[in-house]
Amino acid sequence: MSEHVFIVMGIDHGNGYFKGYSDDVPGLVLPSGLLTKDSAQREDSTGLGGNTMNEFESSLYAGERYVWGPSIDKAKGRYLSTYTSEDRYAQKHYKILSQFGIASLLRDDEGAYDVFLVTGCPPREKGTKREQEIIDLFKGTHIVQINNTDKIIHVKECKVLPQPLGSILDLYIDETGTIVREEIGTSYIGIVDIGSGTTDFDGIDALKAIPEDRHTISIGMYEIYQRLADHINNQHPDANATPKSVELQFSQDVYQVSKRLAIPIQEAKDKIVRETAEYLINELQVRWRHRSKFDMVILTGGGVNVLAPWFKLFIKDIHIVEDVQLCNARGFYKLGLLMAKEHSEFAAAKQSNVPVGS
Repeated sequence: MSEHVFIVMGIDHGNGYFKGYSDDVPGLVLPSGLLTKDSAQREDSTGLGGNTMNEFESSLYAGERYVWGPSIDKAKGRYLSTYTSEDRYAQKHYKILSQFGIASLLRDDEGAYDVFLVTGCPPREKGTKREQEIIDLFKGTHIVQINNTDKIIHVKECKVLPQPLGSILDLYIDETGTIVREEIGTSYIGIVDIGSGTTDFDGIDALKAIPEDRHTISIGMYEIYQRLADHINNQHPDANATPKSVELQFSQDVYQVSKRLAIPIQEAKDKIVRETAEYLINELQVRWRHRSKFDMVILTGGGVNVLAPWFKLFIKDIHIVEDVQLCNARGFYKLGLLMAKEHSEFAAAKQSNVPVGS
């Protein structure tokens, strides 16, 4: 492929998982972490399997090779996570994983691409310097090699939305960029987004964020996993449990250190989940003192499966979003389609499949 191709994509680079949606790849969910190529080669016997992993290199760090794929979070070695809060968008591994994510949302062909990108940020970062940091990170030209295939990616536009808005947009717009639920556009919606690193509250009135309803708490599923890992290690110091290893076994009643050692965790897990849910709901009560003003309250995010029962007791008619991992990224993508239609330059490029700005 020698010509440019125009692509719309939505990206939700969370602390736990990178989620993306594009014209070429309708749904990508991978752990937010990498292995160096050398580390992956040393772990070949762990069952990661080379056929499930792709090899990447960014022009930002020429000569440094990484692997990324669906089995990456099962690595026993030096897993390089993008989980952090302070200066997150300036961190090396966040930058390059974002690049690898963009490249993974494109067709396999070698060539050049023009991209209209919509992504999100925690609500409290919207309108701050953090929003501009995200734009600076994504917008511009990226040169990425995947499995020795070069991709030259020109992100022509990068729109940043409050992260929870993606779930609302997913309900509002279909995958052709057409508005299908008019009532969403005129409703006052409260949305709770439980992620890996944060829980976001947002009030959206007629698709506009209301600042006084906005709140981000630096607690999510990661804290639950961390507390349970601490409990396991207090009981058995040689267990060496980590939040990552706990997440992989969280649905079980016991934590399997080895075939010889299984540690009961159900009681501790129930207690930690209850305390976390009660704290988040208390914060919600303080921030949203008058919840009846909302026409609808939505619960979304990767923590829904664990914490939904508590929120359903608190708000009995709360709407639980389906496909919680992808809904934000898909909503961003759908808005990108709608915005591209209204942007004459991008609409022409999309229709004729020629480079934007050429």
